[in-house]
Amino acid sequence: MNKLASLPTVINTEFIKLRKCKVLWCIPLCSLCPDILIFLMYAVNKKYPMVIWKDYFTLIEMMINLLIGIGLFSILAGFIFSREYQENTVNSMFTYPISRMQFFVGKLIVMFILIFITLISSFIVSVFLGLIIKHEPLTLSILLYYSKTYIFMAIMHFALIPILAFLSIYNKSIIPTIIVGVSAIALNLIVINTKFNTLFPWSIPTILSPHEDGRTYTNYALGITVLCASFIIGTILSIKNIKEDVH
Repeated sequence: MNKLASLPTVINTEFIKLRKCKVLWCIPLCSLCPDILIFLMYAVNKKYPMVIWKDYFTLIEMMINLLIGIGLFSILAGFIFSREYQENTVNSMFTYPISRMQFFVGKLIVMFILIFITLISSFIVSVFLGLIIKHEPLTLSILLYYSKTYIFMAIMHFALIPILAFLSIYNKSIIPTIIVGVSAIALNLIVINTKFNTLFPWSIPTILSPHEDGRTYTNYALGITVLCASFIIGTILSIKNIKEDVH
């Protein structure tokens, strides 16, 4: 089978499998959660008489980066990369005329699509909800700025996926990624205001996105370097483990 032709096949197959799973419902529920909570805060709290878009989007982004995104994407990554092991279908999966590398890359692409859809959907919903209540004028420059911010957030969260993929493949289970997700959320709250915030990969999406109370310790170059290193190391470990995995 042509390699270029087989990769879309892997991606399509993954989405077909996901359509039959309840875990897919986590995406709309989790993407809407920050939007609805912040919308209600502005709608019912007199401390927020009007939507100031900068503050409004910043609060939503922080909730996604600190809490929702970490938990949701950890679960999704664990599910997608460990499913065949947990359902004992990995042997038949590797009998197809598609390389193991393509299976891995296909799953990575699926994860990026899911992350991108989740964040962009959240952004679109947040805009519409903000327009429902009293708000300052929403200019094109604001829309473009925060559109780029959400795209950058998607890329940063995606950079963390290979590490989670490796844990799922190595342990053949979703449990390690859930543990990592919960631990990352807890550690995030501890290190976010320290000089180590750009050394901890799961803090970086928050630090490098617009956030309240700009941090004193923000090394942007280091944050990007750590994210890139996490992506590369996670990818290498995952590929190595897949190639050595014999059933």
